Amino acid sequence: MMMTMLAWLGGAIGLVVTGSAVLLAWTVYSRAQAEAAPLAAPEGAAAQTKERPEDQPSLSAALVRQAGPHLARWTFFDYVLLALFAVGSLFLFTDLLAVLRDAEQYPPYHFAYLLCGFVFTLAGMLMMLVRLALTIASIRSERPLPAPDHQDHPGHAEQAQ
Repeated sequence: MMMTMLAWLGGAIGLVVTGSAVLLAWTVYSRAQAEAAPLAAPEGAAAQTKERPEDQPSLSAALVRQAGPHLARWTFFDYVLLALFAVGSLFLFTDLLAVLRDAEQYPPYHFAYLLCGFVFTLAGMLMMLVRLALTIASIRSERPLPAPDHQDHPGHAEQAQ
């Protein structure tokens, strides 16, 4: 009963964290699309942007500008992901101990399932640690986030007075 309750709790926390990651990705993508979309303009200006599509901001540049501030912070959900890793690894380890103890009661492919679980869990934790290291390195170097480049075309340059 207790293991079932813990499994439900871990699943619920995992769904909340996954949902927050999907919501963050959707928010960043929709804001970047809105930034990259051409502004509503008269027909003359629309014809001009059709002639020069290089003047329109690219979606990838807008994605970098929108995602930068979100990824430069270590948030509460990152700590929840660390806790999920610890709980998931504990469950995998206890399952491995049970399989090793009563090996004849489990099919041979159960070891492969456990191995895949350990590999995927450790790969996810490695990505989290790399993100943490990059976040800490950017804070220690006190580098500001890259500013948007508005001077890539002569019409976008700042005017001297």
